[in-house]
Amino acid sequence: MAMTTMTSVESGHPTKALHHIARGLRRSGVGGSVRLGAALLARLAFLRESHIWYLLDLRSPRPRLALPAGMELIRGREDDLDLLVQLATIGRESARRRLAAGTDLWLVRDGHRAAFACWIFRDRTPAIAARGGWLELPRGLLGLEDSVASPAYRGRAVAPAAWSAIGDTLAHAHETAILTKIEEANLPCRSAIEKAGFRAAAVMRLRRIAGRSRVSVELNGPSEAAFLAACLVR
Repeated sequence: MAMTTMTSVESGHPTKALHHIARGLRRSGVGGSVRLGAALLARLAFLRESHIWYLLDLRSPRPRLALPAGMELIRGREDDLDLLVQLATIGRESARRRLAAGTDLWLVRDGHRAAFACWIFRDRTPAIAARGGWLELPRGLLGLEDSVASPAYRGRAVAPAAWSAIGDTLAHAHETAILTKIEEANLPCRSAIEKAGFRAAAVMRLRRIAGRSRVSVELNGPSEAAFLAACLVR
């Protein structure tokens, strides 16, 4: 089944690169994996990306969106990983490690089919532009990553409804905001995240040449995302 990634999966991150190589080996054999590995190594050596950081303020009024009839949002456990692997996302072992580390897995299921999945990170979130590949988060600010939806449910606004419901749950837990990033050119995903009430908080541009990175951050006014400039710019 073909899948559509809703927010960016950072193929420049070493862990993600290994995941892509492993998936290439399964799909294309050794020859295909060699070609994929070479392409990813080139990407690690030279990389240019532009992302929009989006923020959802959980303390302010925001849209409330309902899932389509018959679908259910659940907090994923290890027993639910059979659903997760239906989607084009991280593998089972990586998912187990995340769950063991306390990262929240959220799934939308339609019977025995997975329609959507995403992860909520606490304390720190994956970010290729950050030193060491992890961005430390201020207290109360959570990271949304690896949102992925099945194309079989395209056009039914499953992802925005899931983000909306997750936001309600986290707001009840007294969390402050959710932060995520989307490639600037990915207009469909940006439109989807905005439907859930996320607003563009900053533009981040990354350029890597021969292993040396330059990162710029342009803030869209004062917000909880202001820490990005101090953490990422170099």
